[in-house]
Amino acid sequence: MNSEYKVESARPDDVAAIAALFTESFKESVLHHCGRLPKPQAMQDVFALVYQAEPAAAFIARSDGGEAIGYCFAPAGLPRLWLRAIAGGHLLKWGWRWVTGQYGIGLHPVKIIVLNKIAFLRSAAAPSQSASARILSIAVSPDWRGKGVAGALMAVAMDYFKSLGVGRVRLEVRPDNAPAVKLYHHYGFADAGFTYDSQGPWLIMFKEME
Repeated sequence: MNSEYKVESARPDDVAAIAALFTESFKESVLHHCGRLPKPQAMQDVFALVYQAEPAAAFIARSDGGEAIGYCFAPAGLPRLWLRAIAGGHLLKWGWRWVTGQYGIGLHPVKIIVLNKIAFLRSAAAPSQSASARILSIAVSPDWRGKGVAGALMAVAMDYFKSLGVGRVRLEVRPDNAPAVKLYHHYGFADAGFTYDSQGPWLIMFKEME
């Protein structure tokens, strides 16, 4: 492990920092979907759900000074996330916070997000494209890219899947994100077609675990 940082299991109090890293790393996508940067509470609520659905699947990279510099969510049972969203009351809470202005976004972004999620669910429903285990989200702070942080996060995620006997892992990545595609190929992921949302194509990739 690089002496400048370490990768470990994320804690509940890391959710805010992870949400901020996501917004920083995928600002263009957030602006496309929301029209403007939403209030921090919006992303924090999303990542709180992801964390609570499978805490052991959340990993964070910290600098030697303790700063959160990267994260990875690698759930082995993605359906649990959707079940928790419904049964845990998250959808109702999100609806209330949206209506009361706590997210700072209007109706149009919500329509875009819902339609895009429907497109993803359709692509994942086909037997040839399905996998419960996912690299759901991974990001590294711009200041720390090129230092092996993403690779270290991927290594820990792969070890997690192996420990659970996972057979197949899926992820989606923008095809023009060459560094990410190269990283995933390095870890044995193979191209398996495309799915699309309002922002363009996503490359679907799979890894058959040994």
